[in-house]
Amino acid sequence: MNEQTAAEKPEEKFFKIAFNPSGVYVIVSTLQIGADKAAAAQQIREEIARKRVENVDFDAVENFLENPKLEPLLIAPPQPEPMDGKALARLDASGNEVQLKIEPPMGKGRKADMNDVMDALKAAGAANFFIDTDKIGEMLRTFRFRDFVPVGERRHGRFDLVVSKDRCEAILTLAPPYGGEPIEPGDVLRHLQREGITVGIDRELIEKMVYEGIYGKQETIARGTKPEDGVNASLEFFFDPEEKRAKPVIDEEGEVNFRELDVITSVTKGQPLVRKTPATPGVVGRTVFGEETLPKAGKDLPFPGGLNTTVSSTDPNLVVAAVDGQPKFRNNKVHVIPVLEVHGDVDFSVGNIDFSGSVNIRGSVLSGFSVKSLGDIQIGGCVEAAKVESSGNVFVRQGVVGQEKAIVICKGNFTAKFVDKATVFSEGNVYVDESIMYSSVSCAGELTLTGKKGYIIGGVVRASKSVQARQIGTHVQVPTTIEVGGSPSLRRELDELENEIRDTEEKADAYAKSLQTAERSRQKAGGRQTEEQTERALILSRDRFSLLAKLRSFKEKKEDLEEKLSRLKSTNLKVHVKNKVMPGVKIIIKNSRWVAEDELDFATFYEYDGEVQFRPYELAGRDK
Repeated sequence: MNEQTAAEKPEEKFFKIAFNPSGVYVIVSTLQIGADKAAAAQQIREEIARKRVENVDFDAVENFLENPKLEPLLIAPPQPEPMDGKALARLDASGNEVQLKIEPPMGKGRKADMNDVMDALKAAGAANFFIDTDKIGEMLRTFRFRDFVPVGERRHGRFDLVVSKDRCEAILTLAPPYGGEPIEPGDVLRHLQREGITVGIDRELIEKMVYEGIYGKQETIARGTKPEDGVNASLEFFFDPEEKRAKPVIDEEGEVNFRELDVITSVTKGQPLVRKTPATPGVVGRTVFGEETLPKAGKDLPFPGGLNTTVSSTDPNLVVAAVDGQPKFRNNKVHVIPVLEVHGDVDFSVGNIDFSGSVNIRGSVLSGFSVKSLGDIQIGGCVEAAKVESSGNVFVRQGVVGQEKAIVICKGNFTAKFVDKATVFSEGNVYVDESIMYSSVSCAGELTLTGKKGYIIGGVVRASKSVQARQIGTHVQVPTTIEVGGSPSLRRELDELENEIRDTEEKADAYAKSLQTAERSRQKAGGRQTEEQTERALILSRDRFSLLAKLRSFKEKKEDLEEKLSRLKSTNLKVHVKNKVMPGVKIIIKNSRWVAEDELDFATFYEYDGEVQFRPYELAGRDK
């Protein structure tokens, strides 16, 4: 048993490794090595390895074991004794700060590592302290810290409380204790009281965070009520308020369904028109400090009751019709425009119509008569050589047979089956099913023909935005002009002004010729003339002077209109022709002109770099 113990602990029983200036020695304290010399050799080898001895003379060790002596045995040349690095930790005088010192290794000794540091911290009683591991890592890497350096501290539990910008939430974040006292719910509650936070405190959540150790997570532990902004006032319509610009139904074949053209919406007395939902003031909020926060009130609308309307007896926010008529929504008010029903034609039995409401004519407007309305005009038959003027839409179930005398003017859309030898001016869009022939048609929007015929022959067609047709012109090259861009109203005014200039010039020329004739007569009479001749010459001269002054004014106005037209800038101006453009057709887009010399099929015209150009027909408008 004693031999086995000596073999297991040879350093204590019979040898040790000594590092001397002259070399490394094995020093034995007894010659009682034991019978198992191989085991003793292994023990010496293990100790040599543990001491990290280099350049060992193992033959000398073997010889020594064969003939053991008490003299020291030289086994290796001189070298420093290896010493492992150490980590030393201690607490400061207060016991709240832990300090660390790293001793570097000597020779072939092992460097201290983080395990050594943790063992040292634990031995110093700082295992639960808050430790700066980054700083410790730097110390282990560089060995620059030769003295004790603070690397940690005892920390009590902490908490951070943040109030949101709107002051309606208090947000708590807990930090754990490090060797110190933990946070208690009472600590948080007392802090809330000191800060003046009194509304919406969630005590159960605070206790849960503390007792369950919910650290590093933000939780809302007090919540006020945010203000609720008011709702804007709104209107609920019981009719279509956008009908002013409504266009007729166009089927898949591109034809206008003229059988379904009853576009005048009628209401009867007492019928609901619009209900106003008033704006609400909103709901007052409250911060976690108990302060009131005011909401943003909803935007109100004026009461929508207008002409010929009244308030419902059962609902103060409901507007109902006071008379039978057509509802219109204008300037944020609902009005009921009386509707004039004409069950037959506008002829001698009816006479001219000038009505402040809408007009529904079951028959036609015959030649020589006029219809004027502040609302919509619906005509079940035709318009002959008559005048129709509307502040709304004009719908002609059949067409306009103008005989070069019909004039139709409307501020809304114009819809008809055909237009023949007539003048039409619309501030909205123009929808024609079959044809426009030998007419002057102008609109401030789009002009569209897409029926089975859908052609434009002769005359002038103007649109501010686009023209769409199946065919323009004929084989016999009837002059046909299509103009897109600018303002039809200005163009119309310019045309009228040019006519006036032409008439005035003709009258001024006639007066000049009369004055020349009178002067020749006076010269033949030897310079003598009667008082009547003299007075007549004075009147002709005065009238001619007045005409010349008027002519000068007309020309100045013409120049002003032309300048206004040149300043107008429009984009995406196009002429779409699905089938053919015939020779002789003139297309004007803005100030650029193009004249067809040959037939052209399936084309879309547009302006580019001051010229009218074309490309394959685009599926525009209702063809899409």
